[in-house]
Amino acid sequence: MNSTTPGEPTPADTEAVDSAATEAAAAPGDAEQSEGLRERKKRERGQALRQAALDLALENGYTNVTVEDICERCGVSRRTFFNYFTSKEEALLGRADTVFDDEDQPAIEAFEAGGPRGRLLTDLQHLLASVVRTRLNKREEMHQYHQLMKQDPSLMQAQMSRMGNNERLFREMIQRRLDQATGGTGIPAADESPTAASATESQTERPDSGHCHEEDDVSVSTRAEALAALAMMALKATFMRLRKVEGDPAPVIAELFDELRDVFEEESA
Repeated sequence: MNSTTPGEPTPADTEAVDSAATEAAAAPGDAEQSEGLRERKKRERGQALRQAALDLALENGYTNVTVEDICERCGVSRRTFFNYFTSKEEALLGRADTVFDDEDQPAIEAFEAGGPRGRLLTDLQHLLASVVRTRLNKREEMHQYHQLMKQDPSLMQAQMSRMGNNERLFREMIQRRLDQATGGTGIPAADESPTAASATESQTERPDSGHCHEEDDVSVSTRAEALAALAMMALKATFMRLRKVEGDPAPVIAELFDELRDVFEEESA
């Protein structure tokens, strides 16, 4: 339990002061700048809570860490903690319903909207490179997670269940991109007809015969399934290669996609 002496500011008081200071920092009438500052502060606080959960778990063991401990480390109230996370497990491992980080959202939204280049395979490569960069920018955090998994193998099972969402989420993202491109007609635009996916479809069913998976929230076509499987393969291969040689993931992913194009062109010749 946290305790304070009479007259000492509580975490809630501190948060109120921080919020007021944030509002005052923005120029009068500059609502856009104020919103940007609030979003940055919110993101930074969420990251601080997550890092505190990780540090405390490494120091004391995951089972010995409480939400109160995390709040005390960051100087926030329980109410603030639960504005960000539903549990200490979520603070540590991330949301159970997604494997992507907040930093991935702009790239995901751009992809689903038909960008950034307007060509499906090219844009999928761009999205995958962005996701890999997000992970590479957190090398130290990832190292700490590996240490924690060794300390408490029970967390590995929880993490694996989250990783199982990967391909499903890719299928749904790709299907939303395809639906946006066809306008709901089921007829793909010329730049939404990747060679690899088309070759796969010719052996199964057409992409416009979308079928619904019981575990999914959207009707998913064979094309979306094929591209999601391709995305998973590319991610795994890229991470494996970058463990040996550090660098930008984009050329690695581009090389994998080029090789697949060559294979499918040879098979269809």
